[in-house]
Amino acid sequence: MINAKEVHRRMDQAEKKIPETVTGKYRHKYHLMPPTGWLNDPNGLSYYGGNYHVFFQYAPENARGGDKCWGHYQSPDLLNWEYTGIAIYPDTEYDRNGAYSGGALTDDGNLELFYTGNLKEEGDFDYINEGRGATVIYLSTEDGVHLTEKELLMTNDDYPADLSRHVRDPKVWKDQGSYYMLLGARTRGSLGEALLYRSEDKKAWRFLKTITVTEPFGYMWECPDYFKVEGRPVFAFSPQGIEAEEYRFTNIYQSGYLADVRLPDTGQIRDIYKKFREWDLGFDFYAPQTFEAPDGRRILFGWAGVSDSLMTMSRPSGKAGSIP
Repeated sequence: MINAKEVHRRMDQAEKKIPETVTGKYRHKYHLMPPTGWLNDPNGLSYYGGNYHVFFQYAPENARGGDKCWGHYQSPDLLNWEYTGIAIYPDTEYDRNGAYSGGALTDDGNLELFYTGNLKEEGDFDYINEGRGATVIYLSTEDGVHLTEKELLMTNDDYPADLSRHVRDPKVWKDQGSYYMLLGARTRGSLGEALLYRSEDKKAWRFLKTITVTEPFGYMWECPDYFKVEGRPVFAFSPQGIEAEEYRFTNIYQSGYLADVRLPDTGQIRDIYKKFREWDLGFDFYAPQTFEAPDGRRILFGWAGVSDSLMTMSRPSGKAGSIP
């Protein structure tokens, strides 16, 4: 049984280092960094209540990672950012090993958040096909800061039977009165794909289809995204396990998009290697997400500082990673 008070106490204690870390010599002035400790995926990107909101994967206790919560920055102009504190703690039985990545939806006058609850069992497991679980959790806010109680929406029992235990990163949008959710996934045979669900009320979700490819394209797809630019649909995701090809795919893990993949219609994608376009051809950019600004721009945030890459820690400053 998880001790929620202890989780809060431990993470809040770690944040007492913030006055020291935010004055570090190499602190970024433009890119967002963790207040202290570790940062990875941008989450819950949105514009709501007169502010831009960037939630993020955050491990305040250790600059090399650890138990993940959601931190929260907000800004009126995308230049001047205020850190408002830990937004989501891993403090329930269905997210006890981490409040993992997810997205935001502005709807019905609220900012609504959907994220993955990470579960791990103790024992001799491979933690791919057994020994772990992934839930989808919902909460909302009226002021952009104070959140409602968590609601459990889905568990591994709600995913197709041929999947591994790696299912995560919900992305939700509204289209013609219905709600759709994408989840990244890994099959038991280690093939990456995405799951598409539909709901009429954002609480009860019905599985529609699996989005697959005609040739293997990585063993896991993370952080799916779907949006339209001038009416043109874009399906984005971050595949893991792609071999480098000259100047392509030089990140340790990749991130990119496919134009003209229309959901919910598309099921299988052909010629993926020809059609997939990387967001960035560098070597350390991953897990981007997008949202629409009030003026209609589509804005993207990604993560620099991928955990499986070699890096130099700023140990005296107690920080690692940034969101460009």
